[in-house]
Amino acid sequence: MVPVLLFHAHLGGMSGGFVGVDVFFVISGFLICSLIVKELDRGDFSILRFYERRCRRILPALFAMFLVTSGLASLVLMPPDMAAFGRSLLSSVCFVSNVYFWKVSGYFDGAADFKPLLHTWSLSVEEQFYLVAPYLLVGISAFLRRRYLTFLIPLALGSLLLSEWGVSRTPSAAFYLLPTRFWEILLGALLAVSRTTGTERRPLREALSLAGLVSILGACFLYSEDTRFPGFAALAPCVGAALIIYAGTGGTSLVGRLLASTPFVFIGKISYSLYLWHWPLFALYRYRVARELTWVEAVILLTASFGLAVLSWRFVEAPFRQARAGSGRRAVFLGSGAGALAAATFAGTAMATGGLPSRVPGFEIVATPGEDEYDVGGQGTCFLDDTQQVSDWGRDQCWVTRGQGPRVLLWGDSFAAHYVPGIKHRAHLVKADILQYTLSACPPVIGFNTLSNPPCNAFNQQVLDVIREYDIKGVIVSGRWDYALRRHVQPEQIRASLERVLSSGVDVHVIGQSPLFGNQVQTLFAQMGGSSAQPDGWGTVTFSTDLNEKIASAAPSGIKFIDPLQQFCKLPSCQYREQGKFMIWDEGHFSAYGSEVAVEKYFPYVTQR
Repeated sequence: MVPVLLFHAHLGGMSGGFVGVDVFFVISGFLICSLIVKELDRGDFSILRFYERRCRRILPALFAMFLVTSGLASLVLMPPDMAAFGRSLLSSVCFVSNVYFWKVSGYFDGAADFKPLLHTWSLSVEEQFYLVAPYLLVGISAFLRRRYLTFLIPLALGSLLLSEWGVSRTPSAAFYLLPTRFWEILLGALLAVSRTTGTERRPLREALSLAGLVSILGACFLYSEDTRFPGFAALAPCVGAALIIYAGTGGTSLVGRLLASTPFVFIGKISYSLYLWHWPLFALYRYRVARELTWVEAVILLTASFGLAVLSWRFVEAPFRQARAGSGRRAVFLGSGAGALAAATFAGTAMATGGLPSRVPGFEIVATPGEDEYDVGGQGTCFLDDTQQVSDWGRDQCWVTRGQGPRVLLWGDSFAAHYVPGIKHRAHLVKADILQYTLSACPPVIGFNTLSNPPCNAFNQQVLDVIREYDIKGVIVSGRWDYALRRHVQPEQIRASLERVLSSGVDVHVIGQSPLFGNQVQTLFAQMGGSSAQPDGWGTVTFSTDLNEKIASAAPSGIKFIDPLQQFCKLPSCQYREQGKFMIWDEGHFSAYGSEVAVEKYFPYVTQR
């Protein structure tokens, strides 16, 4: 739990502290399956009793967190984000928030740090496991003569291989979904059903537990958000946790005594409540201040998280853990249903009303997009989406300018297409015939392949043919580079792709990442008290400020690199509104006005004013 907290607080240098969730999966698999197998051995396992225990253990503190977080969200979140909160709350109540956050993650996703219920994805994975585990173990016990390992080992290996495959093809799904996380929980389950205990030899026990601790801590300090994860990279923390558990079943060790010390036992007791409460506090506070936290703020929020966790454990968790008069199984299930219904009703209200806009008088006056559409032309023909085929590209229909000069190809995703309105409106300044070749959510990197955007690989592969066919003399490459790096595109891949284009004998310009914000800029403007009379607006960018330096360093010699941030930003802040007009249409795409400004300031083949 501690690594997760420090990672979320951006403290302690634990850039890989997120692996604490994987350690938790292993421990959970061990504890839950140990309980089920013991009851199966005794012949008194009950499905109803199993789910009653899960309801007592999980739901009271969860519903309390839902109640308080919903109240705080109503005070802090602007209407569009309140509506999104309602959707996340409903998915959390139904224990499918991992699916929800997977579906909304990726190219058009807002900043994860601002989503108060994002942490419930791991709880949903756990709950989905609870729907499978008892029936799986009961079936093996009844029909396979309790040969648990025979069935579970291939299942775990299959899940691990799927996870590794998914990391490169669909990383968001690999991160959030049960099938690619199943092996982590099964690793703990395998320890439980194997019926083996750790070695009685003290030196070996010490070595195993120490190796496990080093493996976990190594991942905490050496991994980062750039690590391809989970996949094989998750083996280090998961196997580390399994080694500590295995050694502990054989007797004491120095690591075991450390983990059994009073501070760690205390943290273990409140760990569930601590996990529930810390993230909403961080997310809502970050949303309110719209910037990174200072270390003082992070420490204060951590302290508050511990205080809430202690109160939650003492007055919510502990009383509901034990059966008491008037709190039998029927009462537990009815109470669980009533709590879920109440949370779902609030979620539905927030969704149906568009985020309870009456809370923010005058919100619509300043919180409307600056332009109706950032892609003025080419939608469906020159700017394709992921439901189309490469053959749908409009070819000769995609000339943005004609009779202006050398033939130039504009290649990229929507962060290339958002320059098209400016090119059209400032065509008299353009000294080239520009051909639009763009596909949504498809970084301009030859060899990039993802299941979430099937035509992307073929689209990028075809760019060399387009260059030859149209006798292209120059190529302008632009994309959402932070997305490419989050999808584990390496700088070497970008370099290799650009070298292939350069080898075609064309001039190449690469436009770096333009400003990106954690929310729709209109919402940010309203959140900060902006009014229609206020001409300018600035916000903090969501990506690392050295992103464009990474892209520039990946570009081979002979390529001209353009950094948009130099025109719009005083990092870490960038301007999104000037002279009473929004230059950004949503979180990062230029509005038509912003596109004109960008084209005039730095776009290649344009006469700069």
